[in-house]
Amino acid sequence: MRRRLTILMCADLVGYSALMGRDEALAVKSVQELKRERLEPVAANHGGEVLKRMGDGWILSFPGVEAALNCAEEVQSALVDHDTIKLRIGCHIGEIVEDDDDFYGAGVNIAQRIETEAPPGGLMMSEDLFRQLSEARQKELSDAGVFRLKNIAAPMRLYQWRPANLVTAPDAGALPSIGFDAVTCAPDTEDARAVAEDIHDGLIQHSMKRTGVKTVNTAADPRTPTVFLVRGRLRMAGSRGRFNLSLILREDMSTIWSGTYEGDTTDVFAFTDDILRRAEVDIRMQTIRHDGDRLAHLKDDQLSVSELRARSAQLFFNQDIDSWKRGLAALDRAVALSPRDPMALAMRAQQLLNRWSIEFADPDPALQASLARDFDFAVEEMPHSDYVFWARGGFRFRMLGDVAAAKFDVARSLEINPGFLGVIELQAAIALFEKRFDEAREYLAGYTLSATEDPFKVFRLAFATRLELCAGDFERAAQLATEAAYLNPGDRGLHLLRALACDKAGDTTGRDASRNAAAAIEKGPSVTMQRLRLPDAFQWVNDATHPMADPV
Repeated sequence: MRRRLTILMCADLVGYSALMGRDEALAVKSVQELKRERLEPVAANHGGEVLKRMGDGWILSFPGVEAALNCAEEVQSALVDHDTIKLRIGCHIGEIVEDDDDFYGAGVNIAQRIETEAPPGGLMMSEDLFRQLSEARQKELSDAGVFRLKNIAAPMRLYQWRPANLVTAPDAGALPSIGFDAVTCAPDTEDARAVAEDIHDGLIQHSMKRTGVKTVNTAADPRTPTVFLVRGRLRMAGSRGRFNLSLILREDMSTIWSGTYEGDTTDVFAFTDDILRRAEVDIRMQTIRHDGDRLAHLKDDQLSVSELRARSAQLFFNQDIDSWKRGLAALDRAVALSPRDPMALAMRAQQLLNRWSIEFADPDPALQASLARDFDFAVEEMPHSDYVFWARGGFRFRMLGDVAAAKFDVARSLEINPGFLGVIELQAAIALFEKRFDEAREYLAGYTLSATEDPFKVFRLAFATRLELCAGDFERAAQLATEAAYLNPGDRGLHLLRALACDKAGDTTGRDASRNAAAAIEKGPSVTMQRLRLPDAFQWVNDATHPMADPV
């Protein structure tokens, strides 16, 4: 048995299985081209050796990190315009043990996991390797964030490289980064400073838990560049406190969003916790919404799995059918790249569930089984994710009607993150189904208090309208439906809903106006009007707002 420390490189041919199914001869030719021209000879020129070939994949060894980086850059730069071949490359350092038949080592497994996170046409490298590069070479890579790799105990920070002609926008591919300035306070007393420091530290701690975001304490490290800058000011007077928060684009110091939160400071710890819960929600929403431009110049087939997930999340916030379709396509691509990526599977399953809901489709046993497998796998692989439990809970309730199982997932999601905002709507939907109308209203009111700027406001107005229709408050339903229709006048589903609510409230003018508006818009699904799971006595609400229905 021989032991040695080496630089490990894993590379695989993207889309090989699909290519084999489409054109077997071309797939074989591509692998041979990599073996004879594009990969193995280049690796040998940089001192690399092939440890193992695995059909469409390779494991290689290099004597040093610079040699591995030089090889990866040369190989990927030469393949940029290739019609068929796209490689993903991952690198790590590790000790391997060799005998006459094979080699072994934990580093090999890590390198393979890193490779699955690499963008097609690019390289992903572990922080252990990155630190060994010269400062000049480090500048060639961008921080890709902290990743939880399958079967690897500790999270790992990874660094990414793309060929120059794929990096055409400022900081393209760089991790979205957020800097947190010190929170100022007035009056400048010891107690106020303590609360301001607690809010500052809490915001940083919440941000550090996010995947795919770099967090910087700019109060202590003002020189480190970031994309976003968060500034806050705390004002305390008597038993009241007000916290003003601003999100700034650091490039030109323009304010892209601001919010204000107020509360009772009698219990200063409860006040701080409430501020942190609400501010974290808004920071998360706003950075996702404004991060889309970072990779806008790249096509889906040039993005890594994590980047595809980020693109899909940003598109979902747009709340229109075309964006949802593009977001689902991005997730399909992510799953094709990494079929066992639990977050990609959960996000895609959630999007498929949403599509099923807005189409008011009939139950589909095959779809149910597929979504159940993906959600269960995501929960097993990511048992500490508030999102995957919430998403599975929504599936169990909305598609399966399993209220008890949905409540379990809601409880688990809140146990992981008591401030997770997505749970509120699901809690309200369950309460509506169980005819606990007042509790459903309380849940929706809690959402309104938590989010300063809600991209899903129209969707929630539509939900609240149907809640009031079931509860029998038709005038309130008509008011809510009218607000929703006025905010989004091109949405046929909202006009159908307003026509129904106005008809129940005896407002014939509003009913007729909405009937005419709905008749002028082509029939089709609306992202604001998902089918609700309702008691049998209230199915008339779903029937009247079906995307293919005629106005009431």
